Amino acid sequence: MFDSSSPTSIISYAKKLEGKTLNEFIVDNKFSGKGKFGQTLEEGYFNYQPNNNSSPDFIEAGLELKSCPIYKLSNNTFKSKERVSLNIINFMKVYNEIFEESSFYIKNSHILFVFYLYDSEKFFLDYEIKLVGDWKLEGNDLVIVKQDWIFINNKIKSGKAHELSEGDTFYLGAATKGPGGDASKREQPFSNIPARQRAYSYKQSYVNHIL
Repeated sequence: MFDSSSPTSIISYAKKLEGKTLNEFIVDNKFSGKGKFGQTLEEGYFNYQPNNNSSPDFIEAGLELKSCPIYKLSNNTFKSKERVSLNIINFMKVYNEIFEESSFYIKNSHILFVFYLYDSEKFFLDYEIKLVGDWKLEGNDLVIVKQDWIFINNKIKSGKAHELSEGDTFYLGAATKGPGGDASKREQPFSNIPARQRAYSYKQSYVNHIL
């Protein structure tokens, strides 16, 4: 297995997946019908229960786990199929946070990415895992993501959470979350207008940059 307090140990364990499928590692058929790659990766390979905690998945190591489907292009490079969803934006709490101590930064500043080759004709356990590696929020990426986070936060502080849009920002988006309609509306500070539930996400274009 791996040492859950050591990023190096976790990443080394994850690297065993490269060039293989989950089907080669998952022997318990209780995972075979769930239909979700990420959930099976967490439960079946890393042996922990998925959760919505504000802490990273591997708390002791400060490491978050994210899986992402990709396509292979004709020039043998890869492209992300979709954005990467991060933690839910809690409108009623986030406006009191500063970036370096925020729930977003604490959870997502160090991510272990598992990129798998999406194929609509295959069962998810048979998707080939192409790339595995860790990524740290630093350098120019940190500057831009911080600016995006501050923009989102300032809009919430202005009572305009209901006006948030992914088009507002560059790398870090405020993506809608949930089924839509009134069921996805949430209370916001500084305004009586309910706002659509949203989650931080890395935009598809930024995931391609990471790739």
